Amino acid sequence: MNYKVFLLAALTMLGAHAHAQEADVKPSKMVQFGVAFKDGSSAGMKFLPPDEEGWVMTRPSGGVNLKKNAGSPTDSMEIDAYMLRLDTPISPMSNYIETIKRNITEGYERNKNFKIGAFEVIEDPKEARCARIHLLLERVQPSQETQERRWSEQYVLSCGSLKNKGLGYELRFYHRYVESSKDAQFAEKARQVLDSVVLVDQ
Repeated sequence: MNYKVFLLAALTMLGAHAHAQEADVKPSKMVQFGVAFKDGSSAGMKFLPPDEEGWVMTRPSGGVNLKKNAGSPTDSMEIDAYMLRLDTPISPMSNYIETIKRNITEGYERNKNFKIGAFEVIEDPKEARCARIHLLLERVQPSQETQERRWSEQYVLSCGSLKNKGLGYELRFYHRYVESSKDAQFAEKARQVLDSVVLVDQ
């Protein structure tokens, strides 16, 4: 939920091998990552990236990362999807949601670089073992390039496995921008990506 803990011991990657090489993403192709266990079972996630050009994908250990306009100080996007160890069970979901709220709120109370502008956590309407998060952060210092207010906006899907206790999956879709570069379609793009998620839990 707030820490990535990759399951490296006795696990192997599903699909492509983990590496740091970059590759352009085909917008119409599902992206998948996960782990396979010795008993033949598997766990992971697949999703459909935004239907637009310019996304570059890497596969860090245990997950997948996609970036567009990486390094831009005024307008960039990123999708980070990974496995993690949960610090609270997904059942009941109300407790899971409250833990997410507490972790994020307490984390940003101590953060000197960002303050929370908007924050919501709800049960996912499609998948009962998942929570959806919307987080809008304002950077304390304005952009040096434009002197505009800077934002980091995230839409997140946070889920737990039904078959593997304590195992979780998260997908975070970021848009980092200055006021004049806000993508008015970002919320819809994020909704489409989160709606496309399929959990692999076999």
